[in-house]
Amino acid sequence: MRGNSPVDLNDFALFVAVVSHGSFSAAGRAMSMPKSRISRRIADLEKRLGVRLLQRSTRAMHVTEVGAAFLQHCEAMTSAARAAMEVAEHANARPAGRLRVSCPVGIAHLFLAPVIPKFLDRYPDVRLDLELTNRRVDVVAEGFDVAVRVRTVVDDSQLIVRSFGLSEQVLVASPHFIAAHGPFETVASLQGQVGIGLGVSMGERPAWRVTDPQGADESIEYLPVLATDDVHLIWQTVLAGVGIARLPFNLCAESIEKGDLEILLPDHRLAPHQLHAVFPSRRGLVPAVRALIDLLSQELTRTMTHANQRFSRLLEAAKRG
Repeated sequence: MRGNSPVDLNDFALFVAVVSHGSFSAAGRAMSMPKSRISRRIADLEKRLGVRLLQRSTRAMHVTEVGAAFLQHCEAMTSAARAAMEVAEHANARPAGRLRVSCPVGIAHLFLAPVIPKFLDRYPDVRLDLELTNRRVDVVAEGFDVAVRVRTVVDDSQLIVRSFGLSEQVLVASPHFIAAHGPFETVASLQGQVGIGLGVSMGERPAWRVTDPQGADESIEYLPVLATDDVHLIWQTVLAGVGIARLPFNLCAESIEKGDLEILLPDHRLAPHQLHAVFPSRRGLVPAVRALIDLLSQELTRTMTHANQRFSRLLEAAKRG
């Protein structure tokens, strides 16, 4: 930096405004500031920095290479400043207003249903708009405040992620199906069996992937007689003795305890799914978003801990036969 005069950080914001609006005149109108004043301040900023940020002509204005690099940092600074303002403004604000949340259908019934009444009772000024869909939504582009998801791999690098725990998965079938088509004591005995597929195409030859006690991965191909994205329908179909399915343990735990379903290959492990919520970084500062995330974390972390303890007990019982 050249010269001894300090840099006014407001000039960084002016530079962002000039570039985003495409001209000094448009930036001046947007910021209610004379064009000449903005031009002079940008020129002073360039002088203090000792670099040319904008290439000007009588007809057009272009950002220089160093100006483009400088712009990225200026945008980050102004965004951070806005976020800091929101933190201060919302520090003592009560959660209120509309809250848009996306969640898969099965996850909503399994995990959110017990939490939603508590949330609405605790924050009566919040209006919850809950969209149940099994497609992967674009949280930012579609204007959602929060999306609840469950995946084997969390890959939402552009969003803030709050994890609630691991959802164990099990291969199950009814005693009736096992008696008619089993026994199923090895991976080989399950190959080509009738299965119910979650989110698979009927034209595919899908497979369940399991890890054996030595840590080796194995693949079990199955014949899908039903393909659906409704995990509750799969659960009911398996209970009826139609075939084998991979299900979240939380969904079928009671059926296993009652003896209506049996865990297959209990010494093999299926990759657990990570239950989590994602939200844009700035939305996390809004009181209603923060309140929902905190309550979900409190309730679902406890739910997942208890479920995994129950899973361990039932798995050991299944291993003993």
